[in-house]
Parts: sequence; C-alpha cells; structure tokens
Amino acid sequence: MLIDLHVHSHLSRGCDLDPRAVVERAATLGIEGVAFTETNTQDGSDELFALQARTPLRIFVGLELVTDRGQFLCFFPRPDQVPEPVQLWGSNREKPWSAAECIPKVLSLGAVVVAARPYDRDFPTPALDQVLSIQGLSAVEGYNARVRQPANDLAVEAAEKLGLPCVGGSDARLTLDEVGRGATFFRDPLQSQADLLAALRGKAYWPVMVGELPRLGKPGEARELERPRKKKGGFRGRFR
Repeated sequence: MLIDLHVHSHLSRGCDLDPRAVVERAATLGIEGVAFTETNTQDGSDELFALQARTPLRIFVGLELVTDRGQFLCFFPRPDQVPEPVQLWGSNREKPWSAAECIPKVLSLGAVVVAARPYDRDFPTPALDQVLSIQGLSAVEGYNARVRQPANDLAVEAAEKLGLPCVGGSDARLTLDEVGRGATFFRDPLQSQADLLAALRGKAYWPVMVGELPRLGKPGEARELERPRKKKGGFRGRFR
C-alpha cells in the first residue's frame, strides 16, 4: 500500500492547499493513502477525517512537531483527544520547544514518532547527528521530496545506525504538483489510524520516490529504488 506520509494543507501556517484537492491529486498518481501532518497542530483533524467518506483513499492524520532538535512526525491513536502543543508547552514564538521535553511527552500520549528530514540544513534547527541520541523513535524519514538528496542519504545512514526503518513523503505544502513526489510503501494494507500506528511500530515498509515501488528484502532495510517509468496517470516503478 502506497501512502504519502507527509502532506500539509491550509491547516498549516503558510500553506494554502485545499485538503480535498490534495486527495484528488494523490488519487491521480496511484497513491492509496494520504497522511496530513500539519505543523504544530492537529486542530481540524475532524475536517480531514471527514474526507474519508468522499474518497477510496485512506486518510490519516498526524502532527509535524517542530523542536530545537529538528522536526518529528507524530501519529496518535485519537488525534482529536490529544492537547494541542501550545497547550502542553506554551508559546514557541521566543524559542522552539525542547525535543528533550516534547518527545517523551508525546510518547506517553501513545504517539508513534518519526524523525523528519533530520539532516536538512535549510531548516533553522536541524537534528543532525543528535537524531542518533533521541529515544523512542519508530522510524526516520529517509526520503523527503523537498530535501536535497545528500541530506536524505544521511538520514538513511542514521536509520541504519539506529536499526530503524525509513519512511518517505512529499512534504507537499506549496503546490499540488508536490503531492506524491515521495511516499511510503507498506507491505500490508492499512484501513485505519490504528493500523497505521501498528504498522509504523513494525518494519515492513520502505521509502519511495515519485511513486516507485521498492525492491523488497529484509524488513527495515533501506531499499535501492528503480528509475521511474512514465505511464498514463503518473509514474510507477516495479518490483525487482
């Protein structure tokens, strides 16, 4: 199952994308699920989950948490029942929230946590090698379509050192053309938010570029991807 695990909508500050249009765009590319990961908020999760009634794609909701040691994708069993970050840690206008405080707290609330774009130096406070000392991660974002490839390569290396699997996502936030440029291939189908959390706690998934499908091997290993082959409706790779 192919899921774009990192997408934004108008619910994120600085993003104007209509979530309905995001889903429609993903469907044209063969994406089978979309995870909306709004920046520092899950307010509006009801609006996002309501899209499920209008599409065969599976809709998931997470949170892109911005801290002093990078960004983290956090997926909760019930996003609507989790306090907003500003309620937990106050304003972040003066300085970013502390990862040392935030990560243990979101884990205690039942979240699955993924280190997002840890080596992206275009981000003001990247995790860099500090990602290696963060406890409780389930995965590392090994492919982010908005990040320079050397930074993605370093993220994959970090995941290998930590013995963690990698995910992929588009991080779409500016235009609909960005949707689906990165995704995660899950070996098993996912039907619910609970399924997503359970899958992320395992290792049977791989990062994907431009809708390609990875060569399968041992679960959790970084996969070598084939070049995409253009087909009607978008790009699609094949298994080796």
